[in-house]
Amino acid sequence: MSHERPSRTARKIARLVILIDAVPRLAGLLPEGEAAMVEAILHGSGVVSRREIALMRSPWGRRLYRVSEALTVRGQLVWLGLRKRWVADAVSEAIAAGATQLLVVGAGLDALAALVARRHPGVTCVEIDAPATAEPKRAGLRAAGAERDSLHLCAADLSTRPLAEALRATPWRSDARSVVVAEGLLMYLDAAVVRGLLAAVRGCAGPGSRLAFSSIFADDAGRPRVGGVGVLDRPMRAALRLAGEPMRWGIRPEAVRAFVEPAGYRVLEQPDLAALRRRYLAPLGLADEPVAPYEHLVLAEVAPPA
Repeated sequence: MSHERPSRTARKIARLVILIDAVPRLAGLLPEGEAAMVEAILHGSGVVSRREIALMRSPWGRRLYRVSEALTVRGQLVWLGLRKRWVADAVSEAIAAGATQLLVVGAGLDALAALVARRHPGVTCVEIDAPATAEPKRAGLRAAGAERDSLHLCAADLSTRPLAEALRATPWRSDARSVVVAEGLLMYLDAAVVRGLLAAVRGCAGPGSRLAFSSIFADDAGRPRVGGVGVLDRPMRAALRLAGEPMRWGIRPEAVRAFVEPAGYRVLEQPDLAALRRRYLAPLGLADEPVAPYEHLVLAEVAPPA
C-alpha cells in the first residue's frame, strides 16, 4: 500500500460513510455519531475537499451513486454500513466484558476510536496508521475538538516497524484485556504479514482480549476475490492495483478457524448475511434491502495458554 499520501481507500470509505448518512432510509444503520465525526475529521484535515463532502450530501451525489450501483451490483453501500455497525458493536461488547484498551490498526479516517474515547474516558484508545494518513487525521481531530487524553494516534508503518515497538510510544499495556480492530485492512497484506500481525496482536494484548477483523473471500487457489459480487471482482481488483493498493490476501469463511487457532485464537463469531439482516436491517424495516457482502466478518479471542 502506498504511503506517500493519505490512503485512497481511507478517503473513499470516509466519503461513503457520509453518503450512507445522507440516504434517509440508511442513516440509522451507522453507529451513533459516526458520520458527524468523520465529516468533522475531513473538514479539519483537508484530506477531502469541502466540495466533495457537500457532493456526498447532495441529491446529485446520491443519484450518482444509485446509477453506479445500478450499473454494477446494488447493496455495496449497505454492506459498508453493516460492517461499520458490527465492528462498533463488537468493540462496545468487548468493553462491557472488561476490555480497558482499544487498538485500531490501519485506522484510516475512521471515527471509531474518537467516539470510544469520548464515551469511555477510562478506556485507552490507540490508532496506528501510516504517517501520511495519521498526521492529517491528527490535524482533523484537533480541528474537530475531538482530542482526548485517552486517545493516542501513532504514525507508524507496520511493514517496517514492529507493532510492539510502535505501541511503546503510547500508554498501551500488553497485560491488559483489550479489543483490537483490523477493519478493511488484511486484504492489503501478504499472508505471512497477516500471520505476523496475529502473533503481534496476541503478544501485545492480555488474556481475554478480542480481535475483530474483516476479510475478503478467496478462490480455490487462495487468491483474494470480491466474494458474493462476482461482477465487481475484476474491476475492483484492477482499480485497487492502479491506486497502488492491490489486494494480496483473502480467506474463505470456513477456513478461518484453521488459520487463526494455530496463532493462539479461538473464533467467537462469524456472522453470516442472514444474521446481520436480522440484527441490523430488520429493525430499520430493511429486511429485504439488497446487500453486496464483498467481505466476511470475524470476532476472535486470544485463547488461554494450553
